[in-house]
Amino acid sequence: MKQFWMMAVLSTALWSCKSTTVTQEAPAPELSSVAKQLVLPRSTLNLPITIPYAEVAALLNKALGEVLYEDLDFDNNGGDNVQLIVKRTGNVRIGAKGDYLQATVPLHIYVKGRVKSTLGGIFSSSSAPQLVQDATFNLEVSLNSKLSVQPDWSISTQSQIGYKWTQRPTLDIGIVKIPIGGLIEKVIDQELNKMADLLDKEAKKQLKFQKQVLTYWNQLQDPLPIPGPVPAWLIINPDSVYLSRLVPEPSALRLTAGIGATVLVSTAEPAKGGKKKPMPALQVNKVLSDEVKLTLTAGVDYATATQLARKELAGKEMVFEGGKHRVTVEEIDIWGKGQTLVARVKLKGRTKSGIFSKKINGTYYFSGVPYYEPSKQEIRIRNFDFDVKSRDLLLQSAEWLFKSNFKSMVEAQMRYPVKKELEEMRKLAGNSLNQPNLGGLLQLSGSIDRLEPTDVQLSDTYMLLIVESNGKLKAGIKAQ
Repeated sequence: MKQFWMMAVLSTALWSCKSTTVTQEAPAPELSSVAKQLVLPRSTLNLPITIPYAEVAALLNKALGEVLYEDLDFDNNGGDNVQLIVKRTGNVRIGAKGDYLQATVPLHIYVKGRVKSTLGGIFSSSSAPQLVQDATFNLEVSLNSKLSVQPDWSISTQSQIGYKWTQRPTLDIGIVKIPIGGLIEKVIDQELNKMADLLDKEAKKQLKFQKQVLTYWNQLQDPLPIPGPVPAWLIINPDSVYLSRLVPEPSALRLTAGIGATVLVSTAEPAKGGKKKPMPALQVNKVLSDEVKLTLTAGVDYATATQLARKELAGKEMVFEGGKHRVTVEEIDIWGKGQTLVARVKLKGRTKSGIFSKKINGTYYFSGVPYYEPSKQEIRIRNFDFDVKSRDLLLQSAEWLFKSNFKSMVEAQMRYPVKKELEEMRKLAGNSLNQPNLGGLLQLSGSIDRLEPTDVQLSDTYMLLIVESNGKLKAGIKAQ
């Protein structure tokens, strides 16, 4: 009987040693909150401004009268014995000549000359006989003006007067021929200088770009929803303002206003009602390109990443070494901080050795760095492994996990294909660069030449795939 009780006690002891349960709760990893800095490439949005010559000519014709000069007194101007009338015979014509704006004025010139002689003193100067003769000439003169924009947004002009006589004019009064070319040129120069001053004045008054560009500057800062199946916004952050030089073209003056900016297409809705940035100082005479560097972001939020991982892993038992070790992922949660993606995994496992077995119930952490794999068009995790403190606990309770391919099996489910998203982003990029209603009178037109994912970054709620694209972009003004 005594032997029976000894066997019963031994059997009970062996049974109690046969199965043990280890419960562990690893602390969450301590991670740096310093994230990668998203450096957006800069682009220039060009706003072409055209000034039709017809508008400039209309201003000049309105400001100029028909009679440009009239002198009906032989005795004025030091007694020059000449009367002169200069009239416009038609409208001022505006065109281009090289880098100059050319105003051509058709003129009709009426001149009358007088010759008086005292005949050696026989007559007094007041009663001396006189000969009078008149003549008319037609002439086209030109005023060549080079216009330039100054850093204070004003317009300055540099003008040159040009004309050419086909025959040097003289006034034939019988016994004498009076050369009048110099006199007429002096008068014409005087009147064209007045016209140059008028052109300068009208240019300063009419060619005002600052208010117009400021309107565009403010409009561009409003995030713009992009139509399409994927909610997205075009976000333009301007930082500089340029004006190219004024270029005379066959029918109009051309000027390009450039607004330097970063251009981002984001699937995360931007904050509303932000304060507008003031427009900085103007930079003039810049050579501007229509190339645009567009940055797009596609977000995989952590809730979606968690849902995908749970679908593939949660509740599935993994068996190792022919059934010797078994482990089930009961829960998995994914989140990110700084530059590290973290997977919190709740495991339930069992390992058996002979008549002995050990059960594991614990929560552990994996961590790694997300990156884009171009060959598979996937977001993957680099350096994916147990966190240090989780590793320390598992070495005490389930060292076999490190020798198995458990980590690789979990890592295999931490891949996020983005091929479909990239196709959508290409469409999205094209849509974002073609905006007929950008705001106010502005509209955009452009095309994408290249689209390439470059990085993955983490925000508080998203894994962000950073995609850079190159293309051509023009801004314009809608027709009224």
